[in-house]
Amino acid sequence: MAVSGDYDTRDAGQDFLDRSYLTYIVPSTTNFRLEKALGDTADQYQALFDAIDRREWLFFDETIEIYLVLRTRYAEEKELRSCLGRISVSLDAQIVNSHTPDRDGAPASEVIYSGVVEATQEPVIVTDEEEDGRDGDDERYTYIVWKQPVFLARPRIRLQSPSVVFSAAASLRPADAELSGPLRSGYLQSRVPLGMNLLESFSGDPALGGVKPRLSALRVSRVAPVTQSAEQLRPIKGLQNLSLKIFPAVHTRVRFARPNASPPSPALIALLEVDFSPFFDCEAVLDKISLTVSDGVVEDLNTQDGMRLPLRCVAHDHITFLYRLAPEQLDSANKSSIRNLDITIEVMALVKPDGPDICTPRLSLGWTTTLDFSLPVNPGFGQPMTQPIQRSHRPSQLSIGGGADAQSLISPSVSRPDALPALEAATARSTEVPIPNFGITMTFTGPDRSVHAGDEFSWTVFVVNRTKPEAGPPGAAAAPATVAARKLALVAIPRRRRNDHPRVVRPPSMASPAGLASKHDPLIADAVLDENVVHAMQKSSLVDGTDVVCLSADVRVGPLAPNACAVVELRFLALREGIVGVEAVRVIDLGSQEHVDVRELPVVVVEGRVGDA
Repeated sequence: MAVSGDYDTRDAGQDFLDRSYLTYIVPSTTNFRLEKALGDTADQYQALFDAIDRREWLFFDETIEIYLVLRTRYAEEKELRSCLGRISVSLDAQIVNSHTPDRDGAPASEVIYSGVVEATQEPVIVTDEEEDGRDGDDERYTYIVWKQPVFLARPRIRLQSPSVVFSAAASLRPADAELSGPLRSGYLQSRVPLGMNLLESFSGDPALGGVKPRLSALRVSRVAPVTQSAEQLRPIKGLQNLSLKIFPAVHTRVRFARPNASPPSPALIALLEVDFSPFFDCEAVLDKISLTVSDGVVEDLNTQDGMRLPLRCVAHDHITFLYRLAPEQLDSANKSSIRNLDITIEVMALVKPDGPDICTPRLSLGWTTTLDFSLPVNPGFGQPMTQPIQRSHRPSQLSIGGGADAQSLISPSVSRPDALPALEAATARSTEVPIPNFGITMTFTGPDRSVHAGDEFSWTVFVVNRTKPEAGPPGAAAAPATVAARKLALVAIPRRRRNDHPRVVRPPSMASPAGLASKHDPLIADAVLDENVVHAMQKSSLVDGTDVVCLSADVRVGPLAPNACAVVELRFLALREGIVGVEAVRVIDLGSQEHVDVRELPVVVVEGRVGDA
């Protein structure tokens, strides 16, 4: 009886394996309901499964539902339930590039999902209706359907025409009755020859009282017993894989900036950028953005009507959202200034928003980043709260300073191209730099003709390199003359009027109503632009109009060997009559980047033209 029962169970399991086939589909309809699609009754469910509309491409950051369909021949409910409890189904998903090969020559790929169908999930079971007169090839089938959600996460590999490949595998575990005696109990089979007796040498020991101990070598020869054999896990035939195109629909990035406030604040401004890629031709609805700071406050700065959610977007749209992030209880000594920022974005793609088969995939993006709310060591705007860091021969502040004694980090020729550095800045330096000895002699010669307003004229500059060649070691040949060759650049600096104590006289504003000039009314705001103030600022400006313009912005001289000379010209344009000139001519050594200013220059008298008013 036992042998017969074992034979029947093994035969039923083998018959189930031979007649079963696993396939899997991704329906196109959002919130797909299998019971509604199959209907209450059907003669052939295979035609209904084939008629289900399926997705042709997918999005990253989307959660899809894969339906695993196991088709097997009709069996009684008791036999079907017995096999169903021993089925194990696993599902894997990986991203595969189409064009970029890996190191071994295969396409680059990365597994983004690997899971098994939980045993507690109750599958949907449907069976073809029984019909009389079926043909030999027209058999009756039973369909077992599991639903498995899969989140399509973004891989770490660089994407090049990616595809997502789903691979499902089903196997049948053997029943207890199918296991043979040694596999079921762990003991050796009956009437099987034993191995060598390891205790044979103790059989003649008188202390054992005639007892002959025995221990087979088969008991101890295996270090680890085999827990599973090839017969225990038998695979079920099925679809090898399912490949679908996949595209990134949304790209996001977050940046942070510290607001310019006095006194400085630990708050940060988060700039959240949402960029819609060109890989889809449908509308998308941005309906949720959530920013959460642990022990902090998030203030939404997107109060305009056009920035309120939900937003309808299309491909190539780029949107930036602003948020103010501030910590709580940052003044506490035991409270850390490091916080975690959680960002969540949800987008719904309107692939097919109308019709019976609605397809509106929902994308969910979320990540966590770290914020540091600690105050800057040396704030760059306004008066510093504490004494700033001082470094020798360096500006008094590390960043752009707002104090009166702060020095600009920009070169004076850039910040004020029409002027030399102010005398105050030159005298405020604690370290005096001696004027370098260039060993260069220059002779400036002005024009020998009358110059009228609007005419061009030139200065002739005769340059002599009076440096001596470097002497070599004793007994060596003389050093070549190119050792001390000089390369120079001449830059003319325009003249400006200096006023050490500018006095700005502000006349009474005409924007104020009569009678309120002496008494300010708090209900009346100040004028945004007062023409009298603008006029006074222009009249008291530190810079006069330009008399002459240099047309030779950068004149190069050299390479100039020792005891050699060269002649160059500086061309100018006179703009108005009178005594004109430039402030200085700066001579720059292009090799050492040292410079010196030549201020003793020719004076040019510009005459008016005959007939000018």
